[in-house]
Amino acid sequence: MQRLLCCLLALALGSSLTLPAMADAATLIVHVTDVTQSQGMVRVAACDRDHFTEASCAYTGSAKPENGVATVVLRDVPPGVYAVQAYDDVNGNDKLDTNWIGWPKEGMGFSNDAKMHHGPPSYDDAAIRLSEPGGTIRFGMRYF
Repeated sequence: MQRLLCCLLALALGSSLTLPAMADAATLIVHVTDVTQSQGMVRVAACDRDHFTEASCAYTGSAKPENGVATVVLRDVPPGVYAVQAYDDVNGNDKLDTNWIGWPKEGMGFSNDAKMHHGPPSYDDAAIRLSEPGGTIRFGMRYF
């Protein structure tokens, strides 16, 4: 479980995939609150059910936090159901750092403020519906 958590966030949020604009596309604005570090970037990914645990979320972005909030804009996301995840990449190494037992050393958060119990929340607990032209969500960063 700890390895899944590490790989999921490190790979899913560390890379960016550029997709062509789609006719029915939406913009998702993600406000990540309770960010305690001002250095580094907050990295966000919106994942469909098939990719939530496969570390290959197609829609990613990042932003520098200001006054405890990072606002990340994901454009050209097809309407649908997604689970959104974020981590606070304090040291800028494009991965979620963990301690020797696999617990995150950097903050993490999920849409719907879905709770983590010995690993990431279920997709259903974090799932949001995005419709055209888009929407805005807000959730908090958690530090362990």
